[in-house]
Amino acid sequence: MRRGTRCLCDDELLAALLDTGARLKTSPEYDARKVLETAAGSFFQLSRWDVSDFAALGLPLSRACSLVAAFEIGRRIEERTEFSAQLASASDIFDFFERKALPLDREKCWVICADAKNRVIRFDEISAGTASASVFHPRDFLRPAVRANASAVALIHNHPSGDSSPSSSDLRITKSLAEACRIFEIRLLDHVIVGRRNIPPHARGYFSFVEAGLL
Repeated sequence: MRRGTRCLCDDELLAALLDTGARLKTSPEYDARKVLETAAGSFFQLSRWDVSDFAALGLPLSRACSLVAAFEIGRRIEERTEFSAQLASASDIFDFFERKALPLDREKCWVICADAKNRVIRFDEISAGTASASVFHPRDFLRPAVRANASAVALIHNHPSGDSSPSSSDLRITKSLAEACRIFEIRLLDHVIVGRRNIPPHARGYFSFVEAGLL
């Protein structure tokens, strides 16, 4: 309290989150060290864990939930503060969603809603699937845009393999979305697939349907 959180080392920060105030068999300090050792000292690795992963180490449910909630809060803060105010290019979209998508081991889809000047209004996760597929209907994609009275939208999804090349399913869904957007008179700005940098054949880390001439 006197010196602030910036003076704390990683295990001390983690111990502060684990201190539930209840009488438990183990101390927050012991649990924090054990958790960090299991994750090779990486908060990034811990951000990918769910409650069952923490509970498997013997942590009480209350402590496991506290950790998962803390990492989710961090993700949401980043979402609200670091996204560009305007959609200028596919690379701008990738620069933000790269950080969001890297920890994921399954495909997820997001929709970005923008106004007439391509300024971001909101963005929403619309689908979470398996390690190789994420299924959604065009209405799931357009629902947030209609609610936000958006003039334009963009679709983003990740490929956990790191290869951002579009699949046949990606091509089909993009065609369906383009038709749905035309009917609703909402511009489809792009469909960006987020992979990892230096993974061939798209070493820059993403695939843009617009840049490839497919939209």
